Amino acid sequence: MGALAIKNVTKSFGDTHILKGIDIEIDSGQFLILVGPSGCGKSTLMNIIAGLEAPTTGEVHIGDRMVNNIAPKDRDIAMVFQSYALYPTMNVRQNIAFGMETRGVPKKEQEEIIARVAKMLQMDHLLDRKPSQLSGGQRQRVAMGRALARDPILFLFDEPLSNLDAKLRVEMRTEIKQLHHRLKTTIVYVTHDQIEAMTLGDKIAVMKDGVIQQFGSPQEIYEQPANLFVASFIGSPSMNFIPCHLAEQAGQIGVSLQSEGEARFVPLPNAAKLAGQVGKKVILGLRPEQFDAVENSENSLACKVHLTEPTGPDTMVLTQLNGIEICARLHPRDAKGPGETVRLKPDMTKAVVFDAETETRLA
Repeated sequence: MGALAIKNVTKSFGDTHILKGIDIEIDSGQFLILVGPSGCGKSTLMNIIAGLEAPTTGEVHIGDRMVNNIAPKDRDIAMVFQSYALYPTMNVRQNIAFGMETRGVPKKEQEEIIARVAKMLQMDHLLDRKPSQLSGGQRQRVAMGRALARDPILFLFDEPLSNLDAKLRVEMRTEIKQLHHRLKTTIVYVTHDQIEAMTLGDKIAVMKDGVIQQFGSPQEIYEQPANLFVASFIGSPSMNFIPCHLAEQAGQIGVSLQSEGEARFVPLPNAAKLAGQVGKKVILGLRPEQFDAVENSENSLACKVHLTEPTGPDTMVLTQLNGIEICARLHPRDAKGPGETVRLKPDMTKAVVFDAETETRLA
């Protein structure tokens, strides 16, 4: 069994069902992200892993133990909270040492661990400061240091970066990833930020309404989303969703794309999966980077530019296909200004097709 196994876990408060049968297993050393919108149940699941909440049904295994009836302090875990949870009257050294004091770790060993952790997190010079004398990023380092001093089987991070400004979030994200690479620790990390999910995780569990919508690697979830929700939640800017009907021409299954009075039949890959569904209403999914600006090419359409959003290396171009506003990520030299026309060619080898009724991926 892996470092963490969650087996058919449910959680209800009266008639309110928060978690509805969660199954997850990760191996030792993996970095699991629980991601989803507010209220999806990810923090409740984290609390159940930590032992702060009991599951209504199901089992939680950490290492080789089923821990449902084991107290949080005996689960061999360490938790880093959103709020840092530092003791304001203690300096950094004392905050890191506090848990070791309560566990009766000898003083000499405490000093060795504090020195190792402080060096690892580059905060040797902060050990004698109080939390009030630290920046938000420094406080988060101390909270991480206190967890690292435990050397547990499992680290739990509950939205640890949400209180930091944008620049600090990026810096701390990098530090956490580097730390994971160095230590090969097992981490469960809760966030609502899909960029954190994509950049940090080995495995991602995308949650909605207490159900795991998809569990897989970041690349699998980005390129092969299980349904419309996952496709819309993961990726920034979001995937474009274009309503179409499946059609057949010259033995090929595809869709019709229209813009500025021009229409094109565009064949779809994986046509074998769509056999027998001609005429069905579908949603064509194309990510912004899956459009190329071309002079003239088969399967390209003339699109009137409504708005541009320069980002430096790319320019986001807002236009329309099939009456729906879409975003194309183009090189600045290929982008046109508002009111001008750009010919866009979609990369259909990377397109995904969703059932318009069930919202599940068909191909």
